[in-house]
Amino acid sequence: IKTSLTMPAVTAPSTLRPNITRVRDTSGFVGTVLYVGPVASAKSQTEIYAGIAWDDVTRGKHDGSVISKATNQIVRHFKCGPTQGSFLKLSKVDVGVELTPQLMRSRYVRPDAALIAPGNLLPHVALTSSGREKPIEFYGEVKLRNRQQLEVVEDISLRMLGISKPPPDVTSVLEEIAEFNHLRGIDLAGNLLSDWEDVLKILRLFPNLQTISLASNRVNDLGSVSLGTSFLNVKSLNLNNCNIESFQTIASIGAAMPYLEELCVAHCNLADIESFDASSENQLEILFKNLLLLDLSNCQLTSWQRHIMKLQNLPRLESLIVNDNPIHCIEGAIEGGQPA
Repeated sequence: IKTSLTMPAVTAPSTLRPNITRVRDTSGFVGTVLYVGPVASAKSQTEIYAGIAWDDVTRGKHDGSVISKATNQIVRHFKCGPTQGSFLKLSKVDVGVELTPQLMRSRYVRPDAALIAPGNLLPHVALTSSGREKPIEFYGEVKLRNRQQLEVVEDISLRMLGISKPPPDVTSVLEEIAEFNHLRGIDLAGNLLSDWEDVLKILRLFPNLQTISLASNRVNDLGSVSLGTSFLNVKSLNLNNCNIESFQTIASIGAAMPYLEELCVAHCNLADIESFDASSENQLEILFKNLLLLDLSNCQLTSWQRHIMKLQNLPRLESLIVNDNPIHCIEGAIEGGQPA
């Protein structure tokens, strides 16, 4: 993922949490902090650097190791792919921005902004087969613009804006954001969110949400974080490529979102579904009683019997996507007891 940005002030080392904090550099490349501290190959052994593993595995210059200036020996500060790692001075690191009303509005043209097609003509021409120039007409610009204002739209896209934190806890800011609590869908894909607590603070600002996308945010597993009871309206949730590695996180989502109809968790490692304890309070057919679509593409599932059949009792499931999982055969039996 690559985003445009304006660099903030120098990042404080205390704000960088190894294996959690997501950052972007001055070119807009995104990665995860794996190390914070001095670097053995640096001229100054007192200067603090951030060791980054980039999402783009060709973005870096090394694998997290360097040659020590003092000993001429290899020193490993972190581990990643051979060309995935970089050390950045803190002045070159951007830990993202807060979600603010101004940021939300920046994706949408204000009603009083200059028209791009005054007189219904775009500032471009098209060439005919004979080489003549013809104007390009664009009708309905004002009508479209009026329908795209935040005060009236029901779904908003905030993709790839470097959002990493909820808005500041300032009354005026929260009151302005409350003007958008009619929103039913929010797309936060490709931002820098890495903490479920921050994610939940953002989502709870919009109590009527039915569709949520957090795809390509490295939010990890829920752990001890509780989702609470704020998401009873949610019907569609996209957690593709969110570094989730525990099926218990998926079960907790089901408990908090009982009316969920679509759940996408592709590119997450959910192989531990094999050992998932489906006790009385964790029965999947109860947690996901309304689920119609489940995307488990590339979730490291290897056995039809031990992994996929855990989902056999979901009462309303219509679509189960298991693309790119190394399942070599379908074990089990068909009606009559014959091998499948």
